[in-house]
Amino acid sequence: MIQTVIVAIPGLIALIECIRRGPERAFLNVYLPVLLLLPEHSWPISGQFTFVDTAIVPIAAFLLFHPKQKWRWSSIDLLVIAYTAITIVAEGMNKGYKLGSQNLAIQELVSILLPYFAARHMFRHQQFAVDFAKRVVVLLAVVAIVSVYEFRMSSDLFTKPFDGIFPAIFTVVFRAGFLRTQGPYGHAITLGVMMAIGFRVARWLEWNGVWHDRMPHLPISKIRFCELSIIGGSIMSLSVGPWLAAACGTVVISVCRAHNRMRAIVSLVLLIALFGGPIYTAFMKYVSVDPLAAYAAGDRLQQDSAYRNMLLPLYVPVVEERPTWGWGRNGWPVLHRMWSIDNAYLFTALTFGLYALWLQVALFVWPPIRLAFFILPFRRNDPKALAACTMIGIYVMNVVMGGMAAGGGAPWSLLLVIGGWSTALLTGAPSQVTEVEAEAVRFSPRTSRTQLGFRRVMA
Repeated sequence: MIQTVIVAIPGLIALIECIRRGPERAFLNVYLPVLLLLPEHSWPISGQFTFVDTAIVPIAAFLLFHPKQKWRWSSIDLLVIAYTAITIVAEGMNKGYKLGSQNLAIQELVSILLPYFAARHMFRHQQFAVDFAKRVVVLLAVVAIVSVYEFRMSSDLFTKPFDGIFPAIFTVVFRAGFLRTQGPYGHAITLGVMMAIGFRVARWLEWNGVWHDRMPHLPISKIRFCELSIIGGSIMSLSVGPWLAAACGTVVISVCRAHNRMRAIVSLVLLIALFGGPIYTAFMKYVSVDPLAAYAAGDRLQQDSAYRNMLLPLYVPVVEERPTWGWGRNGWPVLHRMWSIDNAYLFTALTFGLYALWLQVALFVWPPIRLAFFILPFRRNDPKALAACTMIGIYVMNVVMGGMAAGGGAPWSLLLVIGGWSTALLTGAPSQVTEVEAEAVRFSPRTSRTQLGFRRVMA
């Protein structure tokens, strides 16, 4: 009973904030802090709502009664709906309606559809993108600063208040003699992914020059302080996968923002052609060892890499046994005591089948492709191009991380919110510019009417 009451508190606070200040402020003031600061504990009812799930329900309910605006459907909307539907059907085929699809339908409604469509709606409003980005960056900087205590004392301040009330989710894992911090997210890899996303959002704020405030008593701007804090949080996670994913995202963003994009693309292709083969050969040699031998040698990084390298050849035949609907959640046979499926694509194929896998891949790949074509007419420093480049980088990081972790959790929820932002950008936000911007546009022969749609969001 006490668990139900505690998990329901964010929903009650979100409801009060919706009544007082509207769903947009509730999203910023309640949903985001709950998503980024609280652990993923759930209450024992049908659907297993977490803190963040209860927070989104009143916000989405208020948006349903919002004065109707013109809604432009997007292919990304359809992909989100289709992926949700196919996973629910797959679970029902494996475990029946009552035990399978009904519970999963409730979970996916509150964890996928509501966050995505709420963000899709709210990012059309003036200033919301900037407010959202600032809130995300500040909250992740807080996570990084608080995690210093965990790094030094091996005690997680985010999960400690819930000890004895909910099952423990904090685990102590070391690498190279240092503790891998996990913050409120339950795993160091998840913390690393969140920090990588937060850094990209922080860079977007800096590029747009919308946050010039200085830190009190410090010779540094607030945005720079948050960036350095987030980098520190990423370092304390000691997670190589998120670092590699962040590097890939940075390369793609650099190409998108290059003065001469075609030259940058050609240079990248040539570098891959020259160095891709040797790097791949060295990598395969590194991971093609027995994980137990790597563990005995004390190389945990090589052990983890070798473990992931063994997953695909071992479990692909299991996927082929039931390719259409998969095995259901936790229903596949465990081979060679390899319980952890550290690959998001393999995990989806095992759980929900190949139809769900193709939709998931499309959901990861199609938005950045659309965004890449979207930025072609714009200059590198155009507000729309800056937003699109940032989202492309985040999607690329997610695609790379999909091959190294099962996914889900806070990064998945945050990606859905950013997906709503990207769809709002692609479908066009309402035009509304300030007098200063309008004056600048009036005297700029290179600015077209279509460039004004997102400018109000950046103001």
